[in-house]
Amino acid sequence: MKLPFSKELERFEVKGRIIVVAFAILFGALIYYFDGVWAFICKIFSLASPFFIGFAIAFLLGPAQRHIESVLDKSAFFREKHVHGKRLISTAISVLMLLTIVFVLLRLLLPQLIQSITSIVAYITAFLKNNSGELNRLLLKFDILSVNGDELVVAWENIVSSQIKNITMLLNNIVSISSGVVNSLYQLLVGLITAFYILMDKARLCARMKKIGYSIMEREKIETLIYWTRKANHIFAGFINGKIVDSAIIGAICYVGMLIFKMEYPLLISVIIGVTNIIPFFGPFIGWAPCALILLMVNPMSALWFSVFVLVLQQLDGNLIGPHILGDY
Repeated sequence: MKLPFSKELERFEVKGRIIVVAFAILFGALIYYFDGVWAFICKIFSLASPFFIGFAIAFLLGPAQRHIESVLDKSAFFREKHVHGKRLISTAISVLMLLTIVFVLLRLLLPQLIQSITSIVAYITAFLKNNSGELNRLLLKFDILSVNGDELVVAWENIVSSQIKNITMLLNNIVSISSGVVNSLYQLLVGLITAFYILMDKARLCARMKKIGYSIMEREKIETLIYWTRKANHIFAGFINGKIVDSAIIGAICYVGMLIFKMEYPLLISVIIGVTNIIPFFGPFIGWAPCALILLMVNPMSALWFSVFVLVLQQLDGNLIGPHILGDY
């Protein structure tokens, strides 16, 4: 006996089949032309990367802009009028604060970082030159190389001398014009301009997005989506900003601790520890590994004490500093 399906259910079944077939065709075409599609996607992302940077900068500067606006609201001049001027001033101050912080950090950290990297490179080249005989015997023992010792020594000396020249040229031209640096500066500039316009017109952009949402979705669904979007934005923004503050504190504590215990390359290692601490869960281990390797080449005891120090520091961060800053997120 045939079941009495309604016409609406039949139409829904036909639409489902059409969607499945279309998805199968699209998936097959994607697999067949994967190289071209992937190159096109990479090209799109490359062209849109400055705007992604702008959205990220605007997202990070949003809390600062809101705080500055709340301060301006207390002024009788901005309380009920000059809304556009208030938004312009708060946005300009937020962007200037970001540029000032970046400039000060680069001014303070960059020379010391270059000095630390130069010192590490000089130590590695001196180590290779002074221990070329032991390295030769080790390579010959494991049959990695099968040449005469004298020829191998000459090869090591040539390699070391050429590397010294290359490193010297690299350090002398570190600020020289290159396509990568120009492209990065261009992306940052476009990102800052994009962030400025997003912060200026974010109320209008949100209003337009709401209109589009109300036009294509039911009122109850779009209001639920808006509620959860706001909640997710509040939690995510609080977590990101809190994590940045937490990582800055960890980097500062690491720097002070390394100065107290007189470990090598305190600024370089503290910057690595602070930056990688932003990465959840695995960040501390990612930062610890290269730093411990650098210290191991210079002073094995420093590498050992640094490992103990980082373990204690991460316990302090995980049980005291992190929960205090990120407790609500």
